[in-house]
Amino acid sequence: MVWCRSTLDGSVISLGYKLIECPNTSCKKQSFEVTATHGRRVETKLGGYTFVEKRPVGIGKFTFLPTSSQPLSIYVPKHVAEDYNEASLISSLSPKASATLARRALQGMVRDFFQVAGKRTLHQELEAVKNLCDADLYDAMMAVKSVGNIGAHPEQDVSLMVDVELGEAETLLNLIHLLDQEWYVARATKSERIAKMKALGVAKQLAITATASPTVQNTSTP
Repeated sequence: MVWCRSTLDGSVISLGYKLIECPNTSCKKQSFEVTATHGRRVETKLGGYTFVEKRPVGIGKFTFLPTSSQPLSIYVPKHVAEDYNEASLISSLSPKASATLARRALQGMVRDFFQVAGKRTLHQELEAVKNLCDADLYDAMMAVKSVGNIGAHPEQDVSLMVDVELGEAETLLNLIHLLDQEWYVARATKSERIAKMKALGVAKQLAITATASPTVQNTSTP
C-alpha cells in the first residue's frame, strides 16, 4: 500500500497493488492489479492510521495482463501479431474493443494466408476461402464470428463496434492462436521437412556420383 498526500487539503490517495497468478501448474497465467482510492487518513488512538471517506479514483481498479498468454508464432504478419497482442492485453478491460481487434487480426490472416483481395467484408472473405481451408476450421471461424452480436452485421466493416459478452473476446483470441498453428506453423514445419528431404537427396546423389566416377590412372611412361 502506498499513500500520496495532497498539498491542497491534506487528503490522500491510497494506491494498492497485487500480483495474481493462477495456481494451476499448466497455466500460471498472471495479472497485475492496481487500485486507487481517494480519502482522508485519520490517526487512531493507538497511534496508527485509518483511511476514511474513501471513493475510487477514476474507475478505481486497473488490471494489467501479459501482452499475450499464448503468443503467436514468428510466421504471422507483423500487423496481425500487433492486433492480436493488443486484443489480448485489453480482453478483460474492454471485451468489445478486444473482439474488434481480434476480428481484424482474423481478417488480416485470411487475406495474407490465402491472398484474398477485392472483398469488402470479413464475411465475404471467409466465404471466398471456404473451399481452400479445413472444413472444421471454416465452421469454427463462422461460429466464432457469430458469437453474441458480433455476427449481427456480417455485411458491414470489420471495425464496427458491437456488444460482446465477457469471455467471448477470449474465444476469438483462442481461434486466432489455433489458426496460427494450423496455417502458419504447419506450413513452416512442412517447408522445413521438405527442405531437409531435398538436401538429403542431393547429398546422397553426390555421394553416389562420387562413388561411381572411375579413378583416373596415370598411364604415362617415364
